[in-house]
Amino acid sequence: MNDISPLDPTIPGAVWRYKWLVMLLVIVGAALAVAYATFTSPVFKAKAELLVEDPSTASVFDAPSGAQLERYVANQVQILDSPVVETRAEELILLEDPAFTGDVSEMSAIEGDRDNSLIVIRVQSDERAEAQLVANAIVQAYQEIKEQAADKNANDALAELQAILDVVDAELDDLLNEFAGARSAGDVREELDAQFNAATERLVEVQEELVTTTDPDRAQELRLQLGDLLLQIDTFQAIQLVENTNPALSLVLQELQSTLDRRDALELRRDQIVVDSQLVSSGIDLASPARLPSGDGREEARAAVIGGVAGTFVALLLAYSLAIRRRSFSNRSEPELIVDAPLISEVPRFSDEGIKTALPVQDMPQTRTAEAFRFAAAALDIQSVGSSVKSLVIVSGNAGDGKTTAVANSAMALAREGNRVLVIDADFGSQNLSQLLVGNVPPAAGVTEVVETGTSLRQAIVRVPVADGTSLSLLARGHRSVIASNFFRSAATRVFFEGIRGEFDLVLIDTPPLLHVAYTSVIARYADAALIVVNHGGSVSELEEVADRLAFIGTQPLGYIYNRSPLRTDQADVEGSLKDILGAGSPNGQQTPADKPKKRLLGRSAKPR
Repeated sequence: MNDISPLDPTIPGAVWRYKWLVMLLVIVGAALAVAYATFTSPVFKAKAELLVEDPSTASVFDAPSGAQLERYVANQVQILDSPVVETRAEELILLEDPAFTGDVSEMSAIEGDRDNSLIVIRVQSDERAEAQLVANAIVQAYQEIKEQAADKNANDALAELQAILDVVDAELDDLLNEFAGARSAGDVREELDAQFNAATERLVEVQEELVTTTDPDRAQELRLQLGDLLLQIDTFQAIQLVENTNPALSLVLQELQSTLDRRDALELRRDQIVVDSQLVSSGIDLASPARLPSGDGREEARAAVIGGVAGTFVALLLAYSLAIRRRSFSNRSEPELIVDAPLISEVPRFSDEGIKTALPVQDMPQTRTAEAFRFAAAALDIQSVGSSVKSLVIVSGNAGDGKTTAVANSAMALAREGNRVLVIDADFGSQNLSQLLVGNVPPAAGVTEVVETGTSLRQAIVRVPVADGTSLSLLARGHRSVIASNFFRSAATRVFFEGIRGEFDLVLIDTPPLLHVAYTSVIARYADAALIVVNHGGSVSELEEVADRLAFIGTQPLGYIYNRSPLRTDQADVEGSLKDILGAGSPNGQQTPADKPKKRLLGRSAKPR
């Protein structure tokens, strides 16, 4: 059995309870999706892929930051989805297909995965070739725009650096002139000046040639010469420091050295940009063009899966909503949480044992169902003695809950134990209890004659044989024409119900459904306590209403019978113990007369109710 409490339903419990509805909705969802895919226009899907890399990661000078790497793929997705790429892609498409009238942004979807730097371009179209054309046009437009942007950025940076170098060169010329004027005269000085000027001129020539050369070997040779020239200049500076005869010259040399260092740094940066522009591409490591879509463009299998998943979500939501609104019992102990009264007995479904009669206590006494009613009788006997309860009203929320059958079988079980039992058929509308016990011929008198005409109770009672000379007493409706609600509200009826308590060990009153017939509440007030019949799978909210009604009336529930419960394994394992029920088992295993089903008494119906 499912141990999930209906007072707190869960999704798995709701799915199990409404499993057929869930299965139906899943199947319907899948079927509708397949039908939609079958009868709508075909959709062809093309996919192109780009493996991108942040250009800064290819630089031999700088390392990219972690934040840049995380944002790069997302930025490229935005570029691919931008109007610039869309416009260029449409231009490329029109070159191939002048009749193209589609919208690239609506036809395409761009997805990026920064973990592996993969960008996927998906395009949908009702024409196979058009889907491929649009996907590849987006890739080509993106490549062109990235390359143009990379070239423009490099050229702008080089132009800015060149402008700065021009300023530095002008400053350097001024410093050289100032240096020449500050030098002292003399043959040695003139020789040193000539060497210094030659080194400086050669330095400028080497730097200019280094900027224009594209031969790596020549560039390396020029850098070596540049180093030698700088060493010579350093030597001239050292001589100047030794001279120390002209402080102004020392200051000029320091400023000259600073300007040369600055120029060297600017040229190094320019070299970096040139090298980066040669090493760094547009940021695309690999471009995988779209292939011509295959298939018929309908994808019924995929539609079935999507429809099934959608149907599943709808089914889960609906099942849980129904479970919340239609909470039901699935465990014999659950009703106790509502009625605050003990379980009297758990009665299995008659069909689980193949019982075809409505009175298994009488006709099939060795069944587990009959034993469940005997268990109920024993519990009622114990409860009535312990609580001085002499009359019990048997109630349920709705018709068809098996209340009348429970009354009849429990009463028979009580009678077989030697109790003086009276059952009153107070359901004036149906009289099912009377038909079940004595057949379709109503008794000559009943409760209406006893109350209104003074007929003695002994004359109105019908003795229903049970077994071994025992019997129970039945008081039916009678034949007088009365209005049930007025009859049960009368003072004479109240006096009658109060008077019969002392004449029997237990009085069981069968009533109409408590939630549907108003005079049932009046009858319940005349009883000492109520016995509630709760069906397995019955409504929780309905039992809550029954409990509230009894509390309003002021009739306390003695307990409840959990009816029509699935036959449990532990109940099915007691077959050996049931062989000697009521002395029915004989030493040689043969049936005794008590084992055999009883003949129908007084023409009563044998059909379960």
